[in-house]
Amino acid sequence: MKSYYRFSLFFSFIILPFSFFSCTPTPSKVSVNGTFLEITSAADSLPQNAEAVAILAEYRQRVIDVQAPVLGIASCDIDRGRPEGLMNNFEADVLRAAGDAANGKPVDVAIANYGGIRNLWQKGNITVGDVYRVFPFENCLALATLTGEQLTSLFQSIARAGGHPISGATLVITPDGELVTCDVQGHPIDPAACYRIATLDYLVEGNDGMDAFREAKDVIIHPELTIRSLVTTHIEALTAAGRPVAPILDGRITLIDLP
Repeated sequence: MKSYYRFSLFFSFIILPFSFFSCTPTPSKVSVNGTFLEITSAADSLPQNAEAVAILAEYRQRVIDVQAPVLGIASCDIDRGRPEGLMNNFEADVLRAAGDAANGKPVDVAIANYGGIRNLWQKGNITVGDVYRVFPFENCLALATLTGEQLTSLFQSIARAGGHPISGATLVITPDGELVTCDVQGHPIDPAACYRIATLDYLVEGNDGMDAFREAKDVIIHPELTIRSLVTTHIEALTAAGRPVAPILDGRITLIDLP
């Protein structure tokens, strides 16, 4: 199967002159422009630099050696989806379990983001490289507290997006992004209550449309607990117990058409 990739390279840098009380030269205005470059199999016939190929060969083998170890087995193809997906549920459950441990007691909800999932696992072996391909970012565990009102607002953001990975909550949404109902641990949300959330540092900053996190309290970031390391540890634990990676769809986010 041929793969085609289009890279849009467009840079525009403007460096404004500054005055300094030193001998530093005054910067001048610079602009750099680019264009589309389509990469196809035709590039394989271009001349190669032997020295560069030799350097890359050494590092390529190192990467292969790092990525090759098998961590576990997927019982089926595991991909992301909207409003709910197998990879969504797997990631959110891993995040929730890690949140429980880091928080010292169970968190109420775990929330990740759909866009952070960049690949899928096919049925069979899951290698270190497979985990990197699905979770290529250095996002790490974050704990935060939201009021019930703020959490409902967050769920409304998730509804507008068409769904994000969640664990510990159930949402009913419409195709046009309306939040119909939501609950936490099977109970209605109390607007005045406080809820402890396990999420990612990227999201707790209010990114990916999750503005409600900007009002969060008692935020704790765990930079050593990247989502990739958490997923890797979880898969290894399943393998040690003789179990495959086998997430299920359980109706966490349901899509309905309102009359």
